[in-house]
Amino acid sequence: MKKYFQIISAVFISTLLLFSCKKIENYLDKPPGVDINENVVFSAKIETEKYVSTLYQFGMTSIFPLRAAEIGFSPGLPSTGGGSAGTSNTSYVGATDEGEHSESFSTTQNWNNGNITPLNIVAAEDLRYFLRWQAIRVANILLERVDEVPDADATYKEMVKGEALFIRALNNFETFKRYGGFPIVDKRLVTLEESKLPRNTLEECVNAIIKDCDDAVAKLPANQPSNFAGRAHKGAALALKARTLLYAASPLFNATAPPVSFGSTEDNKLVCYGNVDNNRWKLAADAEKAVLDWAQANGYGLIDVPANRIPVFAAGGIVNGNYRTAWQQPNNAEVILASNIWTSARSLGQFPWQFILPRSNYVPNAGGGWTPPSVTFNFVRKYEKRDGTTQTWNTAGGNDLLQKYNELDPRFCQTVCYVGARLHANVTRIQIWQGSASDKVACKGGSWMLKFLPDALPTASQFVNCPIFRVNEVLLSYAEALNEFNGTPPPEAYDAVNKVRARSGMPPLSGLTKEQFRQKVRNERDIEMAFEDYRLCDIRRWLIAEEDGVMAGNMWGLEINRLNTVTPFPTAFSYLPFVFETRTFQKRLYLYPFDNNEVLKGNLKQNPGW
Repeated sequence: MKKYFQIISAVFISTLLLFSCKKIENYLDKPPGVDINENVVFSAKIETEKYVSTLYQFGMTSIFPLRAAEIGFSPGLPSTGGGSAGTSNTSYVGATDEGEHSESFSTTQNWNNGNITPLNIVAAEDLRYFLRWQAIRVANILLERVDEVPDADATYKEMVKGEALFIRALNNFETFKRYGGFPIVDKRLVTLEESKLPRNTLEECVNAIIKDCDDAVAKLPANQPSNFAGRAHKGAALALKARTLLYAASPLFNATAPPVSFGSTEDNKLVCYGNVDNNRWKLAADAEKAVLDWAQANGYGLIDVPANRIPVFAAGGIVNGNYRTAWQQPNNAEVILASNIWTSARSLGQFPWQFILPRSNYVPNAGGGWTPPSVTFNFVRKYEKRDGTTQTWNTAGGNDLLQKYNELDPRFCQTVCYVGARLHANVTRIQIWQGSASDKVACKGGSWMLKFLPDALPTASQFVNCPIFRVNEVLLSYAEALNEFNGTPPPEAYDAVNKVRARSGMPPLSGLTKEQFRQKVRNERDIEMAFEDYRLCDIRRWLIAEEDGVMAGNMWGLEINRLNTVTPFPTAFSYLPFVFETRTFQKRLYLYPFDNNEVLKGNLKQNPGW
């Protein structure tokens, strides 16, 4: 197993940030001048390395729900989701058709009932908004001063510049995908006048991200040694460039006008290109291909052991397969870059497990104590049968639930903890039926999440696999971009998606129209990237949130009943689909509203509809 990049959390770093970056989270405020502590940072390589660690602490994203406080340092963020309360109380799986939370206080309910506003957007999802500006400031300071380090050689200085450019690009991408255009901050802000920055156009922002990625590729090493796992390399910068271009080519941004217009052609360019250009898909496809070429040259690829494509398991046993290995083993060969901000294994009650595990009052001995999401029947219905055909679910219910489950794509049993399945070492046969603690009130969807939970978690602390870029995502993005650029899906698109399907024992796709292939690839992305913080953005970039059962309309669960009481565990169950919630989606939510306090400063034009 690759060693984690050790993040150094020292009083020295905290002090430095408080002096040199105080209130920089409010990026339009006047920042203080250079403090003497900053000179210490660049007085020796060992000190600079501590500051690079801070760059990653503040700048690395996460696929898990805890956003602000996961860095282990709360610099006193604004009341909108900051300070010691700067954490999420939920997983954003529950804001999409992937899941639903049992507790009404979950912040995802703001999405589900249409109550997202400029007053709560930071607390309701974008908890890292202000941290991103801190990360960009740290990156800009490194770019400005790393050449001064007296005992660092040129290779090291170039690598640090590459890392700073990558982190700046990554944080700008995270803003772009939520809001569209943003103020480009490409240098340290010193005076009040300098900080009065308006939003750049979407095209300018995309170009700035791409330029930083290209410049980072030129400076970063082709790969990092195992003891530097978690630090950026060429592959990470190439993957970020590809993801940015994929989003830029998508219908939300590659458009003549946004879903809700500003009422001005020029203002609309803050959030979309102002035209539709199919060649943007070609740029995305070429960028994805460059990542795949890098991966092949540097020993990265899908986890695909033929014998493990279809897992074989006994009742109550662990379900092991290629797909589980890919999500369970940290820093495996499929992971291009992961967030390794945790320097030690995490115990049962620590982040992120408490946001995934069912609460013990729902599942005895599960170990959870917060707001885990159940998996919706909407999501379960996305799984094909193992022969590639559509599973038939009776809307009036049926007595063959386990048979239906057992016929599904092998990734299902490696992703979802359904009735009778093993959650972990302390819950080998989970009870989810009427009359158990996990009835249709507690477990509305009808099943719990399994993905990301190490089986040994209850008995031993476990390292967190938090991938940011993976080969499977790149293959699916490549297939998507190729299909959208061409009139019909080309062979390369089929090859990419079929590699992902084959490693989990699913038959290849063939003979599809462009529209059919689009739907198949989108569904494949839903299945393969389940619960990894992609769905909320994919829904929006594809402009499908308003479709019934996606982020609007009926959300379905399963009422499950035992058909026998055979010991030690029932062997047959009935199912009855029911609507547990009818959700609301407002068209203006295709783009997030900027935090109201930031808009009131007078420099940011709020997104349309807000």
